[in-house]
Amino acid sequence: MPPFWPFGRKKEPDMLDEPEPQNVVYRKDAEKTQQVLADNSHRESVDYKSAVSLFGNGATTVKRAEEQSQYYEGIVDSASPKPPSEEFTWIHHTDGYHYKKFSNGAFDTQPHKKNQDGTYTLYQS
Repeated sequence: MPPFWPFGRKKEPDMLDEPEPQNVVYRKDAEKTQQVLADNSHRESVDYKSAVSLFGNGATTVKRAEEQSQYYEGIVDSASPKPPSEEFTWIHHTDGYHYKKFSNGAFDTQPHKKNQDGTYTLYQS
C-alpha cells in the first residue's frame, strides 16, 4: 500500500467565464479625453492629500519641478579637489616634504620642497 499523501493530486485550474477587458483608448482631440484630463477633483480627496503630505515632507500641494541645469557648474574632478584660495600654513612632514594646511584643517595633497631662499616649489617625481 502506498504512503498517505496529504496534498492531493494535481488538477487543472478552474477557468473563469469572463470576457477580456476592453482597452481604453484616449485620442488627443476627443472631447471626452479633454474632460478626463481637465478633471482635478481627485486633488481634493483626503487620501490624495495624505499621500502628497507623506511624500512631500508635510506639504499638501504639488509644485512643478524646476529646471536643474541652471545650478550645474560643469564637471568637477573629484580625484584632486582644490580647496578655495584661503590662508594656509606650511607644515613640515616626517617624509621630508612640506604640505599646505588650510584654515579649515584640510591639507593639500601635493608635496612641496623648501628651497634655500625660503620659497616652496611643487615636488616633481
